[in-house]
Amino acid sequence: MRPFSILTLFFCLLCALPIRSTLAAVNSDGMTGHELLVMCNSRYDTDYGFCAGYVSGIANAMLAGPVSGERACSHGPVRSQQLIDLYRSYAEIFPENLRGAAAKNVAVAIARGFPCPE
Repeated sequence: MRPFSILTLFFCLLCALPIRSTLAAVNSDGMTGHELLVMCNSRYDTDYGFCAGYVSGIANAMLAGPVSGERACSHGPVRSQQLIDLYRSYAEIFPENLRGAAAKNVAVAIARGFPCPE
């Protein structure tokens, strides 16, 4: 092999190691509720922005139908900050649930904040 090829192979292997270990840490449910809460409480704009987009995405999906078996009503014109506050309140009241999937936790928080009439 030429030196350039060996160096290229070494670089590819080096780059693949962190990716493999990161992927191994993700469970089948994706991000946990606790991991999302850490992002929602972060001082960094990128983490906080991810949180805002995540909870807004779940809320928008819940306008079309249930998410993780949870339904919410009358939450169309809600700001993402209000959704984040709902999630933080839910996390404070039910910290034991945060080991589960973030999507389920967010859906439950939104459903509690905007219940549907029976």
